Amino acid sequence: MDNEELRAPPPDNPAPPAPEGQVPESPSGQPQASQAPPVPPEPSQDSDDRTALVRYGHLNMFGEFRRPENITLSAGMKVIVRTERGIELGSIVLGHCEGSGDRGISRQHWQDYLCGCGMEESVSRNGQVLRIASPQDLIDQRHLDEAVGEKLSMCRKVIGQMSLKMKPVAVEHLFGGDRIIFYFKSEKRVDFRRLVRRLAKEYQTRIEMRQVGARDEAKLLADYERCGRACCCRSFLKMLAPVNMRMAKVQKATLDPAKISGRCGRLMCCLRYENCTYDQLRKTLPPRNTLVETPDGPGVVVDRQILTQLVVVRLADSRRIAYPLSEITIQPRRPAQDSDNDVERSAEKDSSDKSPSLEQSNQSNQTGRGKRRRKNRRRPNG
Repeated sequence: MDNEELRAPPPDNPAPPAPEGQVPESPSGQPQASQAPPVPPEPSQDSDDRTALVRYGHLNMFGEFRRPENITLSAGMKVIVRTERGIELGSIVLGHCEGSGDRGISRQHWQDYLCGCGMEESVSRNGQVLRIASPQDLIDQRHLDEAVGEKLSMCRKVIGQMSLKMKPVAVEHLFGGDRIIFYFKSEKRVDFRRLVRRLAKEYQTRIEMRQVGARDEAKLLADYERCGRACCCRSFLKMLAPVNMRMAKVQKATLDPAKISGRCGRLMCCLRYENCTYDQLRKTLPPRNTLVETPDGPGVVVDRQILTQLVVVRLADSRRIAYPLSEITIQPRRPAQDSDNDVERSAEKDSSDKSPSLEQSNQSNQTGRGKRRRKNRRRPNG
């Protein structure tokens, strides 16, 4: 008995196998409960986090694209990507998947960075990293880029023949040659349908015309600025945010348009991305006309140096001395009662200056009566 297996005796009348598609019945005649199919395992969250930040296109656009699990990507690597424009060549900026060690960051970290610099809407997510670019892929793309000059000259020739008011700026030939993008500049809206048909017949591929502004033109063509460095819009700026004159005033830059304008003719981009630092440093300094206590006595703030964090104070003897922020103490303001009295006195002074005297009002009345009398004398008798 120790080595024998205990088996249940077979039933006297075994039930025949149920036809396909029917629920089998038990020996007692009741239908048996069908077993649920096995539930497939849910996809791990790590597979959704396997994305990479890719730079692509002439305008250095950014995209957060899905990437295959069987390849390892590093910054600067050339890859073939599928975007909303087609198949093209891109460059890996960062592979920020979960569990990638010191070469990646989490998706939450990346999202916080996008929200902080205002790039949330400018990053495309409708794309995929297909594979790592091979040496032959790089050679093919180089051949396409070498023929860009000829295409630009052809476009200018056709525009001249059609007398269109537009200026071609640059040409981009996507990887594989399935699309050619012509960037142009124009002050008004242009009907370029005949131009597109002519170019499509010439190159036997899809043609796309894209209008750009002055800043995008500089991003495509500019090289170096007066500071000696490459133009910010071409080298590292990811989003061309608006710039205004208030930023130049805060940074105490010259207000001469020729000195604060970039290659595009607009205000320089560096005024924009340095403005946040100036705002933070400016908030730490006391405003002008603030009473402060200095090592040389009380004084009034007359100027501020934002970058060096110095406060220029006019002392009682009319001397002006710059003090670090740590060496001055802000004095409390005068009581509200004194300020109310000052307001009342200034209001009384304004009313007394504006109200005419009794003597002046009598003279004006007499002058008015005299004018009416002379007017009545000139009127002829009816």
